[in-house]
Amino acid sequence: MHVLRFANTVLIAACAAAAPAWAQPQAGAGRVAEAARALLLEQAANAGWREPQLELDVQPMTGSAAPRCSRPEVQALDTRSPARMRFELRCPGSAAAGQGFVVRARLSAEVLVAALALPAGRALAAGDVQAQRREITPGSEPLSDAEAVLGLVAQRSIAAGQVLSARLLAEPLLVRRGEAVEIHARREAVEVVVPGQALDAGRRGETIRVRNTATGKVIQARVAAAGRVEPADMLSSPP
Repeated sequence: MHVLRFANTVLIAACAAAAPAWAQPQAGAGRVAEAARALLLEQAANAGWREPQLELDVQPMTGSAAPRCSRPEVQALDTRSPARMRFELRCPGSAAAGQGFVVRARLSAEVLVAALALPAGRALAAGDVQAQRREITPGSEPLSDAEAVLGLVAQRSIAAGQVLSARLLAEPLLVRRGEAVEIHARREAVEVVVPGQALDAGRRGETIRVRNTATGKVIQARVAAAGRVEPADMLSSPP
């Protein structure tokens, strides 16, 4: 999941106004602001952040002049951190240096926070999370979908009010080491179920070792549900 990371070089066409851009002191800054806003809002949409809001401060760099053409383009030079992004306004196809701009952005959105202190290993319920508007910082990767986190387990203690991110949560353990499991294997349209014993703990989708208690054979099995596994390669014959 990639917070506020873009390619180092992005080219965005800027529509020209009636008069040349170099004759309008504010036109260049306006085009850069539009380009920065579009990039940040696109990233917010891709991350699933709800109701994103932006504050932009666009400042021209000293020593650079506005391009003398009627249809300048906005080039994003560095957008790795919204706190300090660099853009350039230049004439298409020109080798001449363009006008540089520094954009400082603050992005906030409705994200999930812990409604109360959550101990490690706690499976999240509806009352454990709430939405709050928070500033998005690079690398924070906050979550916004409350339904998607229900049932996930806190990997470590989470303080009340702490923003929830994917690295703080994990799927619950559905199979514990040493417990009895059912091995479900399919042969064409027939499903075969045999008893087994988990040799490893596992979460949904993880591959663990399981011993077929009838034959003693150890297989690699994928955790499908609580107490249920399937052969990792879904053998065509019973395990």
